Amino acid sequence: MKLHKKSEDTTPVFDAIVLAGERKRHSELLDHFKVPAKSFIEVAGEPMISRVLKALLKSKCIEKIYLCGQDQGLFRKIPLLDQLMKSHRIVWIQNEKGPSLSTYKALGMTGGQRPVLLTTSDHALLQGEHVRFFCQEALKKDADLKVGLAPLEILAKYPQVKRTSYRFKDGAFCTCNLFGFMNEASFEAARFWMGLEEKRKHPARVVMGFGILWALRYLLGLLSLGDALERASRVIGCRVDAVIMNYPEAAIDVDTLDDWRLAQEIASSLY
Repeated sequence: MKLHKKSEDTTPVFDAIVLAGERKRHSELLDHFKVPAKSFIEVAGEPMISRVLKALLKSKCIEKIYLCGQDQGLFRKIPLLDQLMKSHRIVWIQNEKGPSLSTYKALGMTGGQRPVLLTTSDHALLQGEHVRFFCQEALKKDADLKVGLAPLEILAKYPQVKRTSYRFKDGAFCTCNLFGFMNEASFEAARFWMGLEEKRKHPARVVMGFGILWALRYLLGLLSLGDALERASRVIGCRVDAVIMNYPEAAIDVDTLDDWRLAQEIASSLY
């Protein structure tokens, strides 16, 4: 796969996958807002899925969007989404049982023509500049899979936020729900993800998947981020690298009612 760039500038060209399925039929958020999926919950007066789509479009980096969800008819009631589907900018994909399986399915449908940015529909504070920065940085180093990470320290801007973090010898980092699948070799990461999916909220359990000695090094604070990425590359079977995102908002998604209240507050102040 070639890494495409527009001529005469440095704007990278990616496709995007947006995961908009639900793990459970009932949750604190779904029951509170009485919606069939988190995508429909409004933040600052706009459905979260619309906010994510606008961020992708504003970045000027995204060619085609593959949207994984449960009910196309419901999603098409969102005006922006319906418009993008009519113009064939969005390809609808029926989601599978979990996000990793849905991702693997969607990656197979992209055709491998361009690198692929993966994000989620509850990334309500995602902005075009975040997407553009990630895509530009993802092309700077030769790797198959790029993972967006935010230093935990920058989240001090929002002290009320509660985020799962991975603590390494050289710093603590939070994931950003931004992943770059740069070529077909990276598809192996989606396969590996299937085995870790239920452990995603427990960093120590995730690290155990990379070997007990490496897990001990992590738990003892002896493992650097670089060491972890090198080990991940060997275990997963593709080259893994990080994109460090110095945007605290890029590390905040909406999983709980408290998350929604925070996103509502931040979004109202940003726009």
